[in-house]
Amino acid sequence: MRRIAAAILVLGTVALTSVTPARAAGNDDVNSLGLDASYSVNATFDWHARTADVRTSITVRGSKPWTSSVLAFNLQTLRIGHARLGTTTVNGQDVSPTIDDQTVLVPLDPPLAPGATATIEIDYTGQLSANPNPNGYDWGFAATSTYLIGYRWIPWLSRTTPFNNSADGDPSETSTGSHVHVAITADPTLIFATTGEQSARDGDTRVFDADNVRDFNFAASPSYRTATRDVRGIAVTAYYSALSGSTMLDVAARAINDYTSKVGSYPYPAMNIAEVGPWASVESPGLFWMADNVPGHLLAWTTAHEVAHQWFYATVGNDQTLEPFADEALADFMARNLLDDFVPSQCAPDYLDRTIYNIGGCYPWVVYVQGNLWLRSYRDAVGSSKFWNGVANYYAQYKFGIGGTRQLLDALDAASGKTQVHTQFPRVYALPIPDLPFGALPPL
Repeated sequence: MRRIAAAILVLGTVALTSVTPARAAGNDDVNSLGLDASYSVNATFDWHARTADVRTSITVRGSKPWTSSVLAFNLQTLRIGHARLGTTTVNGQDVSPTIDDQTVLVPLDPPLAPGATATIEIDYTGQLSANPNPNGYDWGFAATSTYLIGYRWIPWLSRTTPFNNSADGDPSETSTGSHVHVAITADPTLIFATTGEQSARDGDTRVFDADNVRDFNFAASPSYRTATRDVRGIAVTAYYSALSGSTMLDVAARAINDYTSKVGSYPYPAMNIAEVGPWASVESPGLFWMADNVPGHLLAWTTAHEVAHQWFYATVGNDQTLEPFADEALADFMARNLLDDFVPSQCAPDYLDRTIYNIGGCYPWVVYVQGNLWLRSYRDAVGSSKFWNGVANYYAQYKFGIGGTRQLLDALDAASGKTQVHTQFPRVYALPIPDLPFGALPPL
């Protein structure tokens, strides 16, 4: 969730705009989603000089019944951290990768065959932002006087994905890595909140490990206070300074209990909540960030929303660029249903399968708010038991994989026994958009 709380707080109407994503000339889209991989990362961050040196070794297994001559890795620091690629190797041999926007394309010769493995090493150096722009993205790779931040800083199996978008959305879709091993050398005064759990420390180097995650992010600060609570055997820890750690833990506990009973169990041994600067509240597997300027009356909703993302986005992935409904609308419905805190949309009714590239400033009002209200109406129409059975079935079927809007709707329809074409989703159902007027949305 990016800057959405602030947008909803403003309660202002914003005109729809459209942005066509630019592709780098001569590069075909490459999709490496679904391939199995493990990651080993050695990174050095100079908090005061705001520099980073990151060396990543990725073991990729040909787990699909086709060969892959090019692998695509998402690396947002190409856009937010002035990343400069160094050595790139495949099975120890130097190769020349291609950069396409925020994607590193690594050639394979010979191609990766089904059942085979390849080890890719991607090294880069980067510059962290000293004064992140709250309305930009550079807070995702930042070293301020208070925080060291890393977001989507590890090259990760993905697909060619344009970064620029008019919705301030999350321009990413990534595969689940079976194991991630991260060694970070940084200022010893920093207290780290990360995806996964710390497994070792040697001087200034901390080691973290995580299983079945689709990215690995962190926030660190020397001023963190911590509070931990056991919830269903999950170690939930709040790393906080200005926000209320007890409130976040209280809401997180309520959310974990509710979502577990309705949807399925939380898959990780720990959940970390990290306060960050006045930038954005953002989800990661086993971790989420809370902006330190979240208003008190929105703290519960923001916490519940980010906890819900541990089920939908972290455990069940989706295309967050072209199908944000699948995680954002569902996560927001789960949070608002828990808190009984629904709000009206401040934008005109629109199609719910909008992408982050073609919706502009109405993104939160349409995808989040109109989306969660549509899900509430669906639940009311088919009954709570059938609705949650559908959500639970979707969760179970696509756990650690990649679902999507159509897969979610099909699971809901199958559980309710009301298989249908939902006219609010014309792109998903390939309906003729001109034949679907705006205004009062059609009934279920």
